[in-house]
Amino acid sequence: MAGIGFELRKISDKGGFFAKQKVYAYTSIIYAGPLLLGILLLATIAYLSVIGGLDNQDRNTLLGLISYSTLFSLIFSSPFSFVLTRYVSDMLYEGKIKKILPSFFASSVLMLAMGGIVYSLFLLFSGIAFFKLLLCLLLFGELTLIWNALNYLTALKDYRNILLSFFIAILATFLSGLVLVLLSVPYGLLVSACIGYGVMFLGLIWLLCLYFPNSLQPSFEFLTYFDRFGDLFEIGSYLFVGLFAHILMTWFSVLGERVDGLLRTAPVYDVPAMFAFLTTLVATVSFVVSVEVLFYPKFQKYFNLYNENGNLLEIEQAEVEMLEVLQNELKYLAWKQLMATVLIMFLGNELLSALPLGFNAQMRGFFQTLCLAYGLYGIGNANLLALLYFADYQGAKQATKYFAISSVLLTFILQFFSKDFYGFGFLIASILLFFTASRRLHAYTKDLSYHILGSQPILPVAKSGKFTLWAKQLDGKIGKEDL
Repeated sequence: MAGIGFELRKISDKGGFFAKQKVYAYTSIIYAGPLLLGILLLATIAYLSVIGGLDNQDRNTLLGLISYSTLFSLIFSSPFSFVLTRYVSDMLYEGKIKKILPSFFASSVLMLAMGGIVYSLFLLFSGIAFFKLLLCLLLFGELTLIWNALNYLTALKDYRNILLSFFIAILATFLSGLVLVLLSVPYGLLVSACIGYGVMFLGLIWLLCLYFPNSLQPSFEFLTYFDRFGDLFEIGSYLFVGLFAHILMTWFSVLGERVDGLLRTAPVYDVPAMFAFLTTLVATVSFVVSVEVLFYPKFQKYFNLYNENGNLLEIEQAEVEMLEVLQNELKYLAWKQLMATVLIMFLGNELLSALPLGFNAQMRGFFQTLCLAYGLYGIGNANLLALLYFADYQGAKQATKYFAISSVLLTFILQFFSKDFYGFGFLIASILLFFTASRRLHAYTKDLSYHILGSQPILPVAKSGKFTLWAKQLDGKIGKEDL
């Protein structure tokens, strides 16, 4: 949020109804655009499969291959996300912009190297055709690079070109898919998905190279942040498990079906989950706008008083004002999210039933359960992000750990009951995330002065470990003193 915040405040300061709508529009483009693009791309491919006369089995196979590529790309990019975001924010704050693009190239190399090897072995043992394997690997690589680019995307202010790259990707997918279907090219729709995401990736890379000082020499300095902020890596990993474990476990339940080789999916659960996930956008966009426009100025003023010899009365008054804004905005966010969730639960069911997606009564039930679950997750995640704003990494790690463990255990246990209970494990885990994160935030901010002053080490402690050593080795800067 370090990059987008200034632009949002600048727009908001103009005042007026349209200025406020512009703030929400810009935020939606940055944070919701990639997710909406992914869903639109899948919807486009599903529509083209109808035009091409694919039966349900072929359509499920196609969407299943895309789902596996997406899942593996998230496995190897999500744990990096929080650490990279912290690194990019620090570099922007310190004015070391030249270090940002090299860190993108270096982190991308690591993700592709680790993920490519693991995913290749997985696909080989799954028994799918060789050409499909190559296309899945290509799609995995594109998605991994896109997720990584999103960690850097919020620093850009060229929203028009960002949005343009999204729409060009959708258009490229539709046109290439239509041509390949009409020409009866084998795996044409999978090829069109690779083309669409490839166009999106190239557009994002072009924008990053245009904005940041261009250097093709990768720098692995960001790895030192895994020693300094290892908790962020764990938080990202726990969130990924909590968010996606229930989907993966459903693939291998009684709802799952084999799509190709050893690969399994559960379309009756996956499709409702994909659309239900959209409910989280309300909380995400609201949080970014509220924090950057209203909360951050109070936050900045409060900490500046510590750094600029503010007196005790000024600090206490600033703390009251800051926390009051935060509490009010989190309450408004929760109400907006709950109202939007209820609206989506009912109107979404009607809309999805009208579309040619084969929505049945069971899928409608899953959709309502998962809408509520993702809505509560969105509120809990907003409280979690507030904890990260105050650098309470231990509290955030504890909340996400409970979220991940409960999501896995409850999903596993409830699979032995009626099919109607699918999704309830994730729902209960989301409720737990909300309560643990909000309670921790309340307790932490209640003693905020102590956490800022009393819990800090008297002398700065430089954290240097194996990741720092690996960074030096990979950058070729290791000396005898490091061995």
